Amino acid sequence: MTRSARPVPLIISAVPTPFDDRLQLDRDAFVELLERLPDDHADVLVAGTTGEFPALDRAERDQLVDLAVAVLGPDRVVAHVGAGSLFESLRLAEHAAAAGVRRVALLTPYYLPADDRQVIDHAHSFAAAHPELAVFPYLFPDRTGVEVGAATFRALMEPVNVAGAKLSGRANDDFAAFVAVLRPDQALYTGDDSRLPGIRADGGAGVVSGCFAVVPDLMLHHRDDPDRIRHLVELLGPSIARQKFALQTLTGRPWRSRMSMPELPAGVAAEIVELVEQSRRLAPVAGS
Repeated sequence: MTRSARPVPLIISAVPTPFDDRLQLDRDAFVELLERLPDDHADVLVAGTTGEFPALDRAERDQLVDLAVAVLGPDRVVAHVGAGSLFESLRLAEHAAAAGVRRVALLTPYYLPADDRQVIDHAHSFAAAHPELAVFPYLFPDRTGVEVGAATFRALMEPVNVAGAKLSGRANDDFAAFVAVLRPDQALYTGDDSRLPGIRADGGAGVVSGCFAVVPDLMLHHRDDPDRIRHLVELLGPSIARQKFALQTLTGRPWRSRMSMPELPAGVAAEIVELVEQSRRLAPVAGS
């Protein structure tokens, strides 16, 4: 997700949002999480789906962006500015831009039905209001109820500062069709961690990963092994509850969730504990 001279990152961590036992933002836990990311794989998406953005108010989303910029620098941060209205997205983007962030992810309209024209107008209006930002439309029909076909996607991507897109859930079913209509300067990301080993062979730029921030060394160690990556992803995601349990195990911090989460199935907790131990035993992958 970049339009600068920096190499296009293969992995961007969709970082979860830590809450303490009073369900307040745990700033120390968030900083600790960011500082654990390997130097060469430290790009993050802040306040996205994995970050429980519907449970955050605007001030909290701004705080998370500010913390990420302070720890990683603005070039490493992608701010998710999707909201229930374009009005609110623009306010979030104003703060992110003022903090130095230059990449934002913009979820399509959601909750109320939106037709193709509304989806396109939403993205184009945002892009026109913030020409200084590299905008990445975020398609997640499973959560938004908004389906985007290839023709609509092509129109969505027309503004010069629309630098790429992120696909989650069944939007990935159209991955090849979407890749085919990209401009050479645009990058397509998937939210499906299991596609990591072959994403660039498929024409994608990389993965926006919910699992990577939890066990980065393990994912780097096995990133070319489809079976091992698939097993890891089946165990950890897409599940905020499982990822936060792993982080509780790893750090000893509360890592609570504000949103309703399912209980872990019998036996899964023990498997996640073992996964965390495997990650701890691995030395950082030099030069990855």
